[in-house]
Parts: sequence; C-alpha cells; structure tokens
Amino acid sequence: MSIEIQPLSYWQSLWVQFKRHTLGYFALMTLLLFVIAAIYAPFLASSKPLFVIYNGNFFFPLFRYLFYTEFFTKNLDIFFNLMIFTFPVVVLLFVVNKLSLRAFFLIAIIQIMTFVYLIYYPISNPAADPIKNQNLLEAKRSNRNLEWNQEVAHMSSYTKLNAVIEFQLLKQNDKNIKNELSKVLNQDDPLLKNPPTLWDVSKRRSQKQIERLEKTLEIFTAKGLQNSNEAIDAKASIAYINDRQQWLQSQESLLQFEILPLLSHFHWEDDAGGSQLLNQHLHWWQMSRINHKSLLAALIFGIRISLVVGILAVAIALTIAIPIGSLAGYFGGTFDIFISRILEIWESMPTFFMLLLIIAITQSKSIFLIICIIGFFGWTGFSRFLRGEFFKQRNLPYVEACKSLGYSNSYTIFVHILPNAIPPLLTLLPFSIMGAISGEAGLSFLGLGEEGSCSWGVLMDEGRSSFPAQSELLWPPAFLLTFLLVAIALVGDALRDTLDPKLRS
Repeated sequence: MSIEIQPLSYWQSLWVQFKRHTLGYFALMTLLLFVIAAIYAPFLASSKPLFVIYNGNFFFPLFRYLFYTEFFTKNLDIFFNLMIFTFPVVVLLFVVNKLSLRAFFLIAIIQIMTFVYLIYYPISNPAADPIKNQNLLEAKRSNRNLEWNQEVAHMSSYTKLNAVIEFQLLKQNDKNIKNELSKVLNQDDPLLKNPPTLWDVSKRRSQKQIERLEKTLEIFTAKGLQNSNEAIDAKASIAYINDRQQWLQSQESLLQFEILPLLSHFHWEDDAGGSQLLNQHLHWWQMSRINHKSLLAALIFGIRISLVVGILAVAIALTIAIPIGSLAGYFGGTFDIFISRILEIWESMPTFFMLLLIIAITQSKSIFLIICIIGFFGWTGFSRFLRGEFFKQRNLPYVEACKSLGYSNSYTIFVHILPNAIPPLLTLLPFSIMGAISGEAGLSFLGLGEEGSCSWGVLMDEGRSSFPAQSELLWPPAFLLTFLLVAIALVGDALRDTLDPKLRS
C-alpha cells in the first residue's frame, strides 16, 4: 500500500527552507518577541493593575484605561492597544489555516475604523462620575473648607482606587530603591542617608506645607486673630492634609489582591523618580530619565515607535515604487528612459539631510512627518528592482499568452507579472526597515525627534545630553536598538538565501 505525499506549496517550501537557516530563524523569533512586547506593552509596564480586589469589589483598571486618551496621550498607543484584541484573532485564524487575504484586510479595516472612532470620539474618564462631580462642586461652593472625608464621600470608586494605587506604588518604589541603596559600600554619601525618591519628595513637600501653615496660624493667633478667615483656612488645610494621609494609609490595607504589570509598575508618562543622582547606584531597570519618568517603561513603549517607523515608511515607499517600477519595466522605451532620469535625480538627494531640511522648514518634529519623509525619499531602490524584474518577466511565455488573450496592460501588469516579481522584492524589505528605523533614531539622537516621546533615539539623546555624569542612561536604548537592527539584518540575510534558487534544495 503506497502512501501519497502531498507536495508542498511555494510558500510552505520557502518556510521549510528558511527554518534551515538557524541564525535567521532565531532572529525571526526575536523579532516576534519584539512585536509581542510592543503590542502588549501595557501589560509589561503600566501604573494601572490588570486586576484588583479593593474593599471586596473587583476592578480591571488597565482595561478601563486602554483607550482613554488622557492616560495614553499618543494616538500610536491607542492603535497598538487595539491590536491587543485583533492580534490574537489573526494568530488564531493563521493556526487553524483560515487566514485568507480577504480576512486579513477585513480585520485591518475594523482595526483602522475603530481607531479613527476612538480618536474623534474619545471615551470619558473611567474615574469620572458626572453626578458625584456635580455634587462635589456644589459642596465646595457652599463650604470653602471642605473636609477630606466629605470629599471622599463624593468620589467615584475608580477615583478612590487610583489614589490608593498611586500611594502604594510610590511607597513600594521607595522601599525597593532604599533596599538597593543599602548595598552600596560608601554609606557616608549624604545622598544615600536621605535618598530623594519621589515618595520622599512628596512627604517632604507635604511636611513643609504643614509647617508653613502652622507658622501662619501662630502669627494670626499671636495677633488675636485665631477666628479670622485666614486662620480658619490654615486649620482646615492642615486637617485636610493629615486626614488625606491617614485615609490613604487605612485604605491601602483594603487592597486585598492585585495583578500588576510584569516588568514596571509605572506608565512611561508617569513620574517615577526623584533625584537623577540615584541612577549611578541603581540597576538600569530602576533608573529614571532626566524628566523623572521610568526608563524601563519608556524602553518598552519605544519598541512601538521603532516598529511603526520601519513598517509605515517602507509601506509608503512601496506605494510609490510599485506602480512606477512596474510601468517602467513593462513599457520600456522612452517612458523607461524618463523614469530612469527621475530615479537618478531623486537618488542624488540624501534622505537624512532632506529630513533635516524639511524639519527645519516646517518647524515640526512630528513622528508621522518623519515617517512620510523617509518613505517619500526611500522608494527608488524598490522601483529599480521592480523595473529589472519586469524586464525579465515581460518576455516570458505567460505574458505573451495574456497578450494573445486580449488582456489589458493593467491587468497583465498587476494581476500576472507583479505577483511573480514581488517574492524577490521581499529580500529588500528588512534592510529598508533597518534604514528607516536608523534614520528616525539618528534624527532623534540629534534632538530633532518628536518631543515628549519615548523613542529610543530620544532616550539616547537624553543620555548624550547628561554625558558623562549620567552615561548609564545612554547604553540601554543603544543596546536595544542595536539588537533589533541586527535581528532584522539576520532575517533579511536568511530571506535572501531562502529565495535564491541556487541555494534551494
């Protein structure tokens, strides 16, 4: 009895060949980890727990804030947060072998439409309660010295929970930093005796405020004005601060169970550190940036920017290059000569210097402007490659058959020749993505990247600006950027070998 062996399809045979390239396969798995980390970044670094049991009630803070634009202030983060739900659908359809091109585009359209809706019709603050907010405003108007307990009575559940979680995380961060500083041998440094963590800075600020109010109260009392409005306000403010602190301490014990993000308990836009001088005594994952934000959280969310820059810039370049290269290669003659001269002129303009020029003219550092410029000046290589492939394909028998059957030129070009010319073009994509990511990082490193961003180039610029005193801020983003670029290069090298017919077994 003979067993019939099903032949592999073209793409299946390419995958088998690619897996034989051990280094390239390992690099592809590394890239996949980068993609997963970018999509699920809020689960790795955020100040909002995934799940909390507070005062006997269940809460899902992170999921409530995933699409809230006042917490995730960058539109890019909202887009990636949507992928938290669409990415598993794509993977599931791929595993069960049901992922067709039509299904993929349908999911992409749903993703984009939902993203546009969330940007133009943002969700309201999950902690906001219109009725309680209105009652609180009316209470403050009627009583200028509203007590803390009275204010708590008008708070929504999420407002209370957010305050308690922030209190707990700053306290825990202070404890972790001081435990690490206790291991430093030289304990004579005044910085180590009273380390200015964010928790400690907040406590000192509250204490100074109380001392100032007490002095004010003493002055009014000495003058016999203890019943004046100013003295009453000072007493009320002191009581408010003390009551708030006591309430937070008492409420912390009501956090019965928490599932916190895996790597960092701070969002990349949250204040996470006190003095920058502490960085020299801490591990890199505990460091804070020069703006007191969490370095680790910024590194994780920076993956999103690098991937988007690489993919979108190359997509723009392909959108321009495919029709131009296809038409030039198919028709040839005068049209091809004209296109070739345009390519030569366009290639003479260096992309990086054009980036500097356009940013200087527009006075804009938008990340999407940078992406458009990189794509607009990076299409010539794709166009030349496609032109050569079309020269090779247009005289083959299947093209002659299309002409004999009376198919239009556009149908022949984009339905028959282009699919055969695309696979060799894939070898250029990884290296073009590398160039786009490097271009954005280099521009940000020079201080021309998007301000208020967590791009790895921006992080390296912060390390450069504080060099050599804070040189430890420079190497984590530089290492991650290098690691990502090397992984992309290895994937490109393996893909080139896979598509080479001479090396295919």
